[in-house]
Parts: sequence; C-alpha cells; structure tokens
Amino acid sequence: MNFSAFKRWVFWAHFFAGLFASVVVFIMAFTGVLLTYERQFKELSEMAYSQTIDIEKGLISTDEVVSILRNKHPDEAHIFVRWVHRDGAAIPAWAGEHSYLIHPYTGGVLREGQGVVDDVFHVITDLHRYLLLEGDYQFIGKTITAYSNLIFIFLLLSGLVIWFPKRMSVKCLKQQVLLRQRYINTHHRRRHWHFVFGIWSMPFLLVIGMTATLFYFEWANKVLYTMYGEDVPARVKTEMPLTLDADVVSYDDLFQKAQQHAKENGYHDWYSMWMEIGKEEGIARFYIDKSIGHRQELAYSLYFDTRSGEIARVLRKADWPKGSQAWGTSRFLHTGEYFGFVGQTLAGVFSLLCCILVYTGALLGIQRLIYMYKQRKVNTP
Repeated sequence: MNFSAFKRWVFWAHFFAGLFASVVVFIMAFTGVLLTYERQFKELSEMAYSQTIDIEKGLISTDEVVSILRNKHPDEAHIFVRWVHRDGAAIPAWAGEHSYLIHPYTGGVLREGQGVVDDVFHVITDLHRYLLLEGDYQFIGKTITAYSNLIFIFLLLSGLVIWFPKRMSVKCLKQQVLLRQRYINTHHRRRHWHFVFGIWSMPFLLVIGMTATLFYFEWANKVLYTMYGEDVPARVKTEMPLTLDADVVSYDDLFQKAQQHAKENGYHDWYSMWMEIGKEEGIARFYIDKSIGHRQELAYSLYFDTRSGEIARVLRKADWPKGSQAWGTSRFLHTGEYFGFVGQTLAGVFSLLCCILVYTGALLGIQRLIYMYKQRKVNTP
C-alpha cells in the first residue's frame, strides 16, 4: 500500500470518527475554555469578602477558628483552615464537607457554603467530566467522555497524516500552515482553517488529550508508573480519628512555627497556608504555597506532632517517588497550571481552537455526507 492509499484510509477513519465524537469533544473543549481561570475567579470571589484592617482587635487565632468550626459541627474532626497572606483576607475554613468564610477579626461567618462562583464551576466541571450525569449514571457519562477523549487523540494523529502535503516544499508547507487573505468560498475557508488551526494546535492538544487518559484509565496509569519502574500506588482508605483529643499543642503555636519554617526555607513570600487536622491522629499538616494553587513546585507540606509540637516530617514534590512526580506534573499539564498563568492561558486558547476545529470539521463532514447522498441519488436508476 502506497502513502496515498494509506492516507485515503486514514481520511475516512478520521471522517467517521470525527462525526461520531464531535458533540462530546466540543463539549469537553468548550468547558475547558470556561475552566481556564477557575482558580483565579474563585480567589476573586473570596477577595470580595476582605475586611478593613482592625488594629484594635487583631486577627483571630487558629485555635479560635477551629473552635468556631467545632461548635458548629462537634461530630466533625476533619478540619481545614486556610490563611491567606493578605491584610484583611477572609479565612476559608472547612469542617468535613461544610464550608465557611470567616471574618478575620470578629470570627463571624461571612459566607456559608462554597458560593455562587464555586457552584458555577462545579456544574461546568461536572459537564466536562460526566456530561452532567449524576448518581448511578455518572459512570456512563465518564465512560462516554473517556472514550471520546481516545477518539480525540486518534483525530489529532490521523489529522497529522491527512495534513501532509502531496509535495514537500517550502511553498506547499506555507500554504498548509499560514492563513490566507482570500478564499474561493466558505467551504474552502473552513477546510483551510481546519488544516492551519489543526497543525498549530496539535502538539498542545495532544498533551491535553494524553494527560486526560490518566483520569480515566488504569492502563494509562500503569504505563506512566512502569516507565519509572514503579507500581501504581494502591488507594488505601484509612479510618480517620473521630476526635481531636490527641492534639495537645495549640494550633496557633503550630501556625507560628510553620511560618518560621517557611521563612527559613525561602517561603517568606507564601501566598496561602493550609492547616489540616483530623485526618491522622496526632498530626497537623500545613501546606505552604507560594502560588494561588496547583503549582506543586512552589509548595510543600510540613507535618507537626500535635502532642509534642515537633516537626514530624517535611514533604516536597522532589521527595515523592518519580512516578508520582510524573503523575502530578501530568495532572497540571492538562490544565496548563504547571506553567502558571501563561500555561493556563495557552490551555484556554488551544481549547478554543479545538472548538473551531470541531466546528469546521463537523460542517465539512456534514457537507460531504450531503454531497455523497446527492451523488448516490443521481447514480441510482
């Protein structure tokens, strides 16, 4: 089989696969655009609750925040408190699944629940992952998006084969990679846009598609970890303590020690510091982060023994097994957050280009189907 014949077979496979998965791929790409700056919008929604600095009262302590949560939910020992390194910032806090924004000077509840912005992004995320299917049907939604993502990867690779010009010359390559000022008709414009946007976005979209397989398929995780000679870590569900009776040292003292540790380790400019208690008996975990989130190279975990106040362990990304490091990198390559704001923006732009690819490809496909139908009617006696 020569290359022309092979290319023809690839074209028809690309054609039918594209029509089959176009709707789901478009939904995933479009919701990907909407999720581009999710973390920033959530942060802005919390900043709206910032308070005027009250020098007389001063900030409430970490112990007071924990006490407020415990009074509201005495049976919930798993608690998060997030301190933002900004004057007057409200204090996000969780008691289990119960979420609050707490006044930094009075301890009053500014907001109960996640808020409108979080709720909107939750819906968009569910559409992106599960097509808004819930309960027992969520698995169906996840399966559809999982295999649509595999088809998407095939479309990218097969599209590269179709893109190759008949003659490999500078002139032909320019025609395939640069937009034109004029087009013969709408069909010509759509076809050319499909080629040009496809070749420029293909490497980036391939990264997004390949990293997404880790969220869906066990075999993808096995492949990743096997590359580093490791087994996929087993998910062990441990019993969490029902009380905080083992915690003797003041949480505020631990918070002060965490700040001192951050200062001594080049994290004096931390943006936020999470304290988690109640997950492991006698242990308080502080997650010290220079970014607004999802930049693992700019954060580390500091564990304290809540009975002695001594540091139990320090965990940075470099301390993880190589396979887990690769998984963490892949996780945030998918959203672009691995490269911060610039990476997020690029992920959003190429997700938008993906929408254009699906749109132009679907119209070209439908137009060809209509042409084939008309030709069949003409040739039918």
